[in-house]
Amino acid sequence: MRPLALLLLSTVCALAGLKVGDPAPAMRPETMLQGEAVKEFKPGEVYVFECWATWCGPCVAAIPHLNALHQKMGPKGVVITGVNVWESEKDPAMVERVRTFVQSQGAKMSYRVALGGKGFVKDWLEAAGVNGIPHAFVVKDGKLAWQGHPAQLSEEMLGDIITGTFTPKAEKAAKAAPAADPEQARNEAKLQALAEAMMRRDWDAAEKALPAAAAVLPVEERQDLLDSVGAQIALAKGDPTKTYAQLAKLAEEEADDAEAQNELAWELVTNPTFLKKPNLALAEKCAVRAVKLSKGKEGDKLDTLARVRWLQGDKKEAVKLQEQAVAVTADPEMKELLQRTLDALKKGELPPAENVPDEER
Repeated sequence: MRPLALLLLSTVCALAGLKVGDPAPAMRPETMLQGEAVKEFKPGEVYVFECWATWCGPCVAAIPHLNALHQKMGPKGVVITGVNVWESEKDPAMVERVRTFVQSQGAKMSYRVALGGKGFVKDWLEAAGVNGIPHAFVVKDGKLAWQGHPAQLSEEMLGDIITGTFTPKAEKAAKAAPAADPEQARNEAKLQALAEAMMRRDWDAAEKALPAAAAVLPVEERQDLLDSVGAQIALAKGDPTKTYAQLAKLAEEEADDAEAQNELAWELVTNPTFLKKPNLALAEKCAVRAVKLSKGKEGDKLDTLARVRWLQGDKKEAVKLQEQAVAVTADPEMKELLQRTLDALKKGELPPAENVPDEER
């Protein structure tokens, strides 16, 4: 990848504040969208926190590189977490946007993903004097071993950090920045225009800025940006068609995974944005697959299919499926929640999706 093409905002690390060699901040991203949270730094393991956002073209372009590192270095003790730092975890719409994006990536984004929150931004990015993304922090033995653009991460570097043979370059005194290359400045301005429009939620401006921003990236990365960010913009403007196409593709890629099918179906029938223009056919396909793959023995899968059937208007079948969900569930807490859903369905009401916690799905 070309580092200049990956820059969204110029990443500048101040000499003061958090720097290589310092103890890693105690703040960890705890709102997980995929994988387990890093609650402690285990001896011998290396931890990468890569700061990103869904609207950040260079961040999206860096995902394949990070995923490849995860696949190759994960077994050797490298734990990669993509930390979304710009889409507020307090805004349900933004959380769902990030969750949907991660789901649409499927196996192409198989490492851990979290929402950073203001605390993470303050203790990591702001403390390091970083004003742009993507940006990665590498931690070894509880100390910051390296930080910089994720495109600079390599198997060799991470291997050296694991073995303790990596030597970061000494910090140099701040120098006046060289005159910007005109072409680089124009490219950064195009990426900046897209980023600012996405942050303002000015979807018309974002739609207009997207083609120019995509043209800045290498040819092989342009379509991914057009598809992913284009789908987000369309969804925000009330058209889920492009997102549905991505989710349908993902459903086929994960056709043998009951958990993936169930999660996709659940998202399609509980996300308020999707329910404005529901795709019950896709939800049904995923939910039916999940039940078949689990041989009808898992309550959460049956619960999802029951919700699909209810929304399709087959309330009798929905009640029957919910009764099966209660019958096959052994966990007391889950069984109680499913029973409450069953009681509501028998009264002619579809209960809120929050009745069943996400971690059970």
